[in-house]
Amino acid sequence: MYKGMTIVAAAFLLSYAVADAHENHEHVKHHTDVQMAKLHKMMPRYAKAQALIQASLEKGDVKGVVKQADYILSTTADLKKSTPHKNVEKLNEFQGLAGDLEHDIRGLADAAKKGDLEGARAAFASAARQCNSCHAKFRS
Repeated sequence: MYKGMTIVAAAFLLSYAVADAHENHEHVKHHTDVQMAKLHKMMPRYAKAQALIQASLEKGDVKGVVKQADYILSTTADLKKSTPHKNVEKLNEFQGLAGDLEHDIRGLADAAKKGDLEGARAAFASAARQCNSCHAKFRS
């Protein structure tokens, strides 16, 4: 299980590196709005939160998990309002993935609050799949 979670964490960090490398590229006009600026600020912080969640799950630190999950949940409304970098015509799918991420992170937080580390790990793995799917379709 830990090996799988480590792979998930590595995938998050890789997606962060890709996002960071892309930051210096110029964006078309619809990417320069306020909401896109928020998205650009959120993504590196998501990668950091996900790495901290992974470390907290490995240590059994439910407070650490909840703290980072709560941060992500505090930003999902903005995420759902954002426009993706590519495949903009699939905005509904993008928003659906953002909603699914929110659902999984809420499940992660709820499981951690109950002390259910296995449930938290499962919710975290599902959230990771949402992130990877979104990045594959709308970012990379």
